[in-house]
Amino acid sequence: MSKRIIIAIIIVVAILATTVAVIFYTNMEDKFTTLNANDFEQAIADTATIVVDVRTADEYAGGHIANAINIDVNRAGFLYEVDEKLPKDKTLAVYCHGGVRSRKAAALLSDNGFCVLNLDGGITEWRNAGKETTVE
Repeated sequence: MSKRIIIAIIIVVAILATTVAVIFYTNMEDKFTTLNANDFEQAIADTATIVVDVRTADEYAGGHIANAINIDVNRAGFLYEVDEKLPKDKTLAVYCHGGVRSRKAAALLSDNGFCVLNLDGGITEWRNAGKETTVE
C-alpha cells in the first residue's frame, strides 16, 4: 500500500473514532435528577428523602438547609461514610455551594446504587429563590 492510502485510512479511522466518542459522551444521561430550588423543596418535603449537604463542615456551619446531614464530598472516605450513615432505600437530595460538588457527589452516589436528586445551582440558588437556611 502506498503512504497516501495508509494516511487516508488513519485519518478516516481517527474521524470515526472522534465522532463515536462525541456521540457517546453527548448522549450520556446522568443517573440522577437535577432540580431547581422549588422542585427540590417539594422533593425534600417527602420523609423518604434525606438531605445531604456535601460542602465542608465550615460551609455547613455558616448556614444549611434544615435537617441536612453534612458529608463533605471532597473528604477521603466520602462513599464509605455515606454507606455507613445512609440507607439505600431512601432518596438522597444533595447540594453544595454552587452545584459543582453536588454533581460530583450525585454521580458517585448514583453509581453506587443510591437514588439521587441534585439541587441545580446549590445553596446559592436556594437562597436566591428566597428559601430559608438554618445555622446550628
